[in-house]
Amino acid sequence: MSPLLLVGPPGVQSDRVLERARQRSKPLPGGAPYSVDGDIRRQRSTAADSERADSVDRVIARLATRRDGIVERRELAALGLSAAAIDHRVRAGRLIVLYRGVYTVGHEALSELGRLRAALIAAGPTAVLSHRTAAALWKLIPSMPPLAEVTVTQRGPRTRPGLKVHATRRPPEVRTLHSLPLTAPLRTLVDLARSQPQLALERMCAEALVLKLVTHEQLDAAAILDSDLVAPTRSTFERTFFAALRQAGLPRPIAGYPIAHYTADFAWPAERVAVETDGWAFHGHRIAFEDDRERDAFLAARGWMVVRVTWKRLKYKPTLVMVQLAQTLTLRASTLQGLAE
Repeated sequence: MSPLLLVGPPGVQSDRVLERARQRSKPLPGGAPYSVDGDIRRQRSTAADSERADSVDRVIARLATRRDGIVERRELAALGLSAAAIDHRVRAGRLIVLYRGVYTVGHEALSELGRLRAALIAAGPTAVLSHRTAAALWKLIPSMPPLAEVTVTQRGPRTRPGLKVHATRRPPEVRTLHSLPLTAPLRTLVDLARSQPQLALERMCAEALVLKLVTHEQLDAAAILDSDLVAPTRSTFERTFFAALRQAGLPRPIAGYPIAHYTADFAWPAERVAVETDGWAFHGHRIAFEDDRERDAFLAARGWMVVRVTWKRLKYKPTLVMVQLAQTLTLRASTLQGLAE
C-alpha cells in the first residue's frame, strides 16, 4: 500500500486537522438537535416519544377530572399504555396506587367522592355504598366515617385497610346520589340495625323521618325498632297533647311560645312552666334536638320550670303525664304568688 502523501508543509497540515476537529466539537447554533456526525434520527425519535407521552398524560388528566380524580388500569390500557408505561408512571409519582388497579392522578389530595368512587371500583361491579357510608351520604349521621363500606352480591375483593366489604345474597334496593350507587334509605337503616347501638339507631330513624326519606309505616314494616321511640310530626303531637289536657281539665298552653331567642314547644306564661318534647321529628332537625339541654339550662336560669314529655309516655301513660303537669302548675302558681306577697 502506498504511503499517505501529505501535501504542503507539515506544520500547515497539522493546523488544518486540529481546526476541523475543533469545529466538529462545537455545538451548532440554536441548539440544533443532532450530533456532530449529522445523525438526527435518534434525537427526532426521542422528541416524538416525549410529545406522545405528554399527550397521553393530558388525556389521563381529563379522564381523572371527570371521575373525581380516579382512573383504572383497564382505562389506561385502553389508551394504549403498556404495563411498563403504567408502572413507570407509578414509580415517577404521576399515578398513585389506591387499590390494586385503581389510581389517583398526580397527588394524594383526593376528594371524599373520589375516595368513595375508588372503593366502589376496587370492590367490583356489583358494589354499592352501604351501612354508615350510605348513612352519611343520606345525612342520617353528621359526618362521613373514614372507613368506606360497600355491599356486594358477588364474591369479590375482601375487606382491606380503608375499605369494608359486606356480602349479601339479597340484592339491595339501590339509589344514585352524586352519580354514586348506594343503598336506599330504608335498606341502609335495616343494615345498620344489626350493628348500631339502640340510641344511635333511634337518632338515624328519626332523622330519616325528618328528611322524609322513610315513613313510619316503612319503619314499622321493617321492624327496625319500636316506632313509639320515634316522635311523630309536630301536628300529631300537638293534637294528642291538647286532647289529653282537655280530658284532664288542664288549661291549654301556648304552642311555640318565644322566650328570648328560644321558642318553647308549649308554655304557660303565668306559671312560667314550659313543656319541651323529646324528638327530632317534632323539632324538625338534629341541631335543634342537640341544643335542647342548653335551652333547658337557659330557661331555668330565667325562672322557668321545664317539663320534658316523650311521645312514648304521652301515648301510653297520658294520665301520669297530666298528673305531673297539674302538680307542677299548682306548685308554680303558689310559689309565684308567695313571692308576689
